Amino acid sequence: MICLSIGTVGYDKIVSSLSKVSIAEIRLDLTSLNREETINLFKTKRDLIATCRSHSLDIQECQKRITWAIMASRIKKNVGKRYLDIDYNAPTEYRQSLVRLARNYGFTIILSYHNYNSTESFERLCEIYQEALSNGAQIVKIVTNAKTIQEAARLIKLYSVYPAENLVAFSIGDNAKFTRVVAHSLGSPVIYCTEDNNINPTAPGQLTLSEAKNILSKRGYPYLISNRTLQNKVVAPASKSHAQRAILSSALAKGKTILYGYTPCADSESALNLIKSLGCKVKVEKCRIPKFKITIESKGIDQISTYLSKEEIFSKNLKSTTFNVGESGLLCRLAIPLSGLICSKSKKEKKIIIKGEGTLKNREIIGSSHSLDQFGINIHSKSGKLPLTLTGKLHGGDFKLSGKGGSQLMSGLLMTLPLCQDSSTIVVDEPTSTPYIDLTIKSIKEFGVNVSHNDFFEYKILGRQKYKSRPYFAIDGDWSAASMLLVAGVITNGIVISNLPVNSKQADEKIIEILKGCGAEIQITELPKYLVMCGDTPCLLKEDSKEDIVLGSVIEVAKPKKDLLPFEFDATNYPDLFPTLVVLALNCNGTSKIKGIERLSNKESNRAQSLLCEFTKLGAKIEIDGDWMIVHKGNLRGGLCSAHNDHRIAMAIITASLNCKDRIYLDNLNCVSKSYPDFISNFK
Repeated sequence: MICLSIGTVGYDKIVSSLSKVSIAEIRLDLTSLNREETINLFKTKRDLIATCRSHSLDIQECQKRITWAIMASRIKKNVGKRYLDIDYNAPTEYRQSLVRLARNYGFTIILSYHNYNSTESFERLCEIYQEALSNGAQIVKIVTNAKTIQEAARLIKLYSVYPAENLVAFSIGDNAKFTRVVAHSLGSPVIYCTEDNNINPTAPGQLTLSEAKNILSKRGYPYLISNRTLQNKVVAPASKSHAQRAILSSALAKGKTILYGYTPCADSESALNLIKSLGCKVKVEKCRIPKFKITIESKGIDQISTYLSKEEIFSKNLKSTTFNVGESGLLCRLAIPLSGLICSKSKKEKKIIIKGEGTLKNREIIGSSHSLDQFGINIHSKSGKLPLTLTGKLHGGDFKLSGKGGSQLMSGLLMTLPLCQDSSTIVVDEPTSTPYIDLTIKSIKEFGVNVSHNDFFEYKILGRQKYKSRPYFAIDGDWSAASMLLVAGVITNGIVISNLPVNSKQADEKIIEILKGCGAEIQITELPKYLVMCGDTPCLLKEDSKEDIVLGSVIEVAKPKKDLLPFEFDATNYPDLFPTLVVLALNCNGTSKIKGIERLSNKESNRAQSLLCEFTKLGAKIEIDGDWMIVHKGNLRGGLCSAHNDHRIAMAIITASLNCKDRIYLDNLNCVSKSYPDFISNFK
């Protein structure tokens, strides 16, 4: 039930608000109702919760106001259901006397425990529940301040132990709104909300009335994604990570480069738009196989700098230009060193502004571990978020860098420092996401630029290198997208996926090893990377060939003959694989453990939170233990799910729905266009 929590308003406003809902909480400690108004209000046929917090008023005043509400039921019997909410920590004599009185008049007793500072251990939360029941509670309300995903998970776990109809457990604060949604989905009797335009809600982080109604209706969830069947043959799309690196490398190379195997998606389109703003000529053509190729003509970094120095490019007054990176976090971080490189080629001081769109504007781009001033780049921003204003000139030298900032900025430096006059050495403390850095090194090597490293702790970068154009360059198929489809095949009737590079530098190829460890039967047919079609026969590409190219190898996953085994995997260096592994874990016979929660907070959504929220709503049993997510096998029920505007969360929910008999509705399908617009077409 939607329960409207009403506080600092007068009698007439309260009466008006009651018409909008079937049940309301009257905060007697916050209102200025007199005895007559209170009695008249509690004589209504609407269901009401009488609440008077003892920390807001003295005990005598609280007892007086609650007694008015109780007495209204004695005066008139024909009233709605009545609930009395009493503080768990209120004085014993006061609490017991009100419980006895209220029960005599048919009130349901709610004992409320509040911790506005933190969340107790799970063991203590269970003790609070049991103590509340023993003290007369028919419904136990536990409200805490969950500052971390671990604390929120502890609170939600209560619903796996105790009957949901007797429990209202959620966390306060805007970052913990999802716990209110999860609680309702698990069967909690009420979901508290405030008026849509209320600037003084009775608790921080309350849902608005409109938000609550959307949660309870299908109006905000227009996409039915369940009752679908997986296609048995799929061509993997191009890797957007490889594509973006190849596109920028093509822009830095002098001459014409042709990229084969391109798949349009929002992030790759943003990369193309960026190099167009650098003066590069771009032509996208549709092919028979593999659908698209891109021709990029560039005059190299020196000509790019000359082009951007034109008055029509740089604002005459501000002497600045703006790069739009769309919603791509990778492109944004690659563009930062690139901007410093461009400015280093300019004789005059310039500044470049980097802006983005959508969810990227809310993500931290430059954290405390990112120190780029030593490279000659000065970055100005609010809280490390877009827009960024960059000044200074990138230069070579000897540097020290923390690896905690991730791989993307490091990738940008590795792509641009070879073009500086001086050579560079970078010593990295605690390197992370090294597979993605390996992909960068592989990509630029294919364009003639070499970087050496010592287990990713030390990099040697020779200066004055040049990117070389490539007349034939194949973009790898995407293991990140394929991983979700492979799991879809493993949990259903199998699948055959082509256009995947075997032994690539893509991190998410790790899924093959994990699936085999779970007992999946996988057959790999390796093909040379560069093939052309001569009729229906593939053959090796010739340098002068103008035929369309077939890319990658074929991965065949058989229909499982027995239950999948649970697994344990450290996904710290594989954050994009995490949602895929959660779906896999839900279908393994036992309990699986996935490490790497801390790496998920600064993505399109807080992915650990999103996964916990949506799959718990669907009935999954998920726990959080430090940096580990513990996932138990379980049958999912239907429900209303949110993608949190995150393409990988949407894909995970769609894939998981294959083994759900009940209907699942999703609020957003468009977000998959960020990496794989045609993903849903694989499910008929």
